[in-house]
Amino acid sequence: MLMLLSAPAAEAQAFNLVLANQLQASGHGVHMLLCGEAGDIVLKAVPAAATKPVTPQGMTVRSLLEGLMTKGATVQVCAIYLPNRKLQADALMEGVSVARPQDVATMIADPSVKVIGQ
Repeated sequence: MLMLLSAPAAEAQAFNLVLANQLQASGHGVHMLLCGEAGDIVLKAVPAAATKPVTPQGMTVRSLLEGLMTKGATVQVCAIYLPNRKLQADALMEGVSVARPQDVATMIADPSVKVIGQ
C-alpha cells in the first residue's frame, strides 16, 4: 500500500494516518510518502500543529505516524521537500528518509501496489 499524503490540515493528515494504521493492523504493508506541509510531521523540530491533539481520540498527527512506524511502516518525504525548505536529511526524525522519484514511480506503476493519495 502506497499512501501519498500532502494535505496541509491536521484533521486530514490524522484521518489518513488512522486509515494507514487500520490497514496495517489488517495485515497490509504501508509505505507513507509525505510531501508539502504534511512533510513537516517528520521534522525533528516538529511544528505545534503536529503535536496538537485531534478529536475525538485525542491522538496527535505525530503520535499516529510514530505508531505506524513502530509497527514497520516505511515513511519518506518526497524528493523536493527538503530542498524547498533549505533543509538537509538530518532535519528528519530517525527512521524517515527521502524518496527517490524513480522508486516511487516504480511502485505507482506496479499493479500489485494500491496507491491512495490526499
